[in-house]
Amino acid sequence: MSPLLFPAVFITLLFFLSGFEKIFYFARSTGKFAKKIGISLTLAQLIISCAILLELIAPTVIVAYLYTGLRSLVPFFKLALMALAAFTICATLIYHNPMKGREKYYAFMANLSTLGGLMALYVSA
Repeated sequence: MSPLLFPAVFITLLFFLSGFEKIFYFARSTGKFAKKIGISLTLAQLIISCAILLELIAPTVIVAYLYTGLRSLVPFFKLALMALAAFTICATLIYHNPMKGREKYYAFMANLSTLGGLMALYVSA
């Protein structure tokens, strides 16, 4: 078991819980997303479904690698981290862009901190 297991759980827990929230409030999530970026509801449902899968699977892969230490999981571990980093960047630009209002500053900084944690995990493998 890696000493980075608990920090990884803390960093990725937000994604995991967000994935479940999107499941429970799927209609609301897709409606808000479609309206926010101006796409059809069907496309928004597809994108949000992919986001749910990412938010549930990637943290599981990250924690599984750090818990087991299986070297065969390293490529999946790194891919999961890169995918969450890309997702975080996209979510930040869409929902927490500080250029669109001062009230977005703290959410932006939180996402920036999350990116830092994901990058630290990436270089650890």
